[in-house]
Amino acid sequence: MSEPAESSTSTSTAVEEDKFPWQQLAVLALCRLAEPIAFTSITAYNYLYVQDVRHTEENAAFYAGLLVSGFALAEASTAMLWGTISDKYGRKPIVLSGLAGVALSSLIFGVATNYWVALAARVVGGLLNGNVAVMQTMVAEMVKNPKHEPRAYSMIPFMWFFGSIIGSSMGGLLARPADTWGAFKDTIFDEYPYLLPNLVAAAYIVIAIVVGIIWLKETNIYAMASTKTSHGSADERTPLIREPESAPPTEGEEQKTVARRRSMASIQPVTTGTTVDLRRLSNLTTASSVKPRLSAHDIRGSALEDSFLDDAPPAQGYNRWMILFILQLILMSYHSMAFGSLMPIFLLDEPSPGISDTALDLHGGLGYTLRDVGAFMSINGIVAIFVQGVLFAPVVEWLGVWKTFVLLTVLAPLAYVFPPFLTMIPHAQAPIGIYANLILQNFLLIIIYPCLLILLKDATPTMAMLGQVNGLAMAACSGARTIAPPLVGFIYGSVGSAAGWWSIGAAAIIAGALIPFMKRPPRPDEEDET
Repeated sequence: MSEPAESSTSTSTAVEEDKFPWQQLAVLALCRLAEPIAFTSITAYNYLYVQDVRHTEENAAFYAGLLVSGFALAEASTAMLWGTISDKYGRKPIVLSGLAGVALSSLIFGVATNYWVALAARVVGGLLNGNVAVMQTMVAEMVKNPKHEPRAYSMIPFMWFFGSIIGSSMGGLLARPADTWGAFKDTIFDEYPYLLPNLVAAAYIVIAIVVGIIWLKETNIYAMASTKTSHGSADERTPLIREPESAPPTEGEEQKTVARRRSMASIQPVTTGTTVDLRRLSNLTTASSVKPRLSAHDIRGSALEDSFLDDAPPAQGYNRWMILFILQLILMSYHSMAFGSLMPIFLLDEPSPGISDTALDLHGGLGYTLRDVGAFMSINGIVAIFVQGVLFAPVVEWLGVWKTFVLLTVLAPLAYVFPPFLTMIPHAQAPIGIYANLILQNFLLIIIYPCLLILLKDATPTMAMLGQVNGLAMAACSGARTIAPPLVGFIYGSVGSAAGWWSIGAAAIIAGALIPFMKRPPRPDEEDET
């Protein structure tokens, strides 16, 4: 192959990598949408479902909560396992098998006439589904240009919000269809009144699986290299030395790798391109004649990685910075979920007796109706979608990932300190304060979350373990989300509303207090950021 041809090939590869991966992200978004639709479709009818299958109203709220938390807990328990498996065998099979597990769970749930069968279906669906962490890892592997990461990373949570709205609406509309539409009388949907929403969810998941099989590309280069090696395929473009497939290197290996990389950079001339013509190797007589063909992005990224690894404590897998970012994700998940569970209670709870409209009520709520709360939460969902889909990328592109994370984490406690003071606003003007608080919380937390995921990816020493790292992070976050509602509810009920809110604020303050002990991982697009 001639030099001009090689240069043309390398240039086209660089241009291709610089493009935003719209097509693959769209396919992944379609797959991601399936889970929140299936997960949240039961929320509209969950309480009635429990009463029907248990034939009693006693403790219906408790058992309904188990159906919701059962899936989340099961998913958390296997998230790291699925992430680790995806590191070795690839992301695509894990994503598709996870979707199949959710579809199976939905169908069994829809025809279950026994509560424990329904709960088992939810648990099995959670155990088989590790898609949150794996899909987040796929986003990291799809995006080659770091400047595209904010926009790409916002896709996963955006699809969750969007799917949650679709799922909740679908569940309320399609459950008990025989009671609404006469055409469903004396049909299977009359015998199984909750089958239809689950059947529709399963049908969508099947479509997503088919689309994924056809168009979703594998992103784990280590798994792809392993597959090619096992098949014994090689041609003149096959690298003489393959990327490692194994776990992260030991301390000695990491030091040798860094030293070797720096040594090569100092003695070898560097040209553009990513390949070496094997037919010309026979004419080479010395090792110094072989010119490594690296892209500018590779060289720049390697130098940044070297700098970060020098500062980070060497470890078999997890370094100090990764652990701190995971801890930040746990704290953020806790206070975000606590806010979501406490706000409806606070809105519905009656004010304390004898408290005037303009006095600070430390124990009671705002006294709104269920319909009012529904309106508040609906608008809150619209605000969340707007922040995620419209504001996130421009804000992060303007400030940078690290500065955005630091600034919003420091401001986050305000969203939890402010609610008790809403009791001092006259009832007619209180909605203004409520919406302001909801907008503030949405803006802060929705933007912090993807920033943390990007920073965690940057702090991970090797992409070979990214699935495992994301799996651990998502499992820990699921645990925090499971603990948050009952804990903050207990504080609210036993001490008072203000104590409940300010306990959430304490978690956010701890997150801010950790920032001085953290280090910004290197980013090729932000090397001058302080």
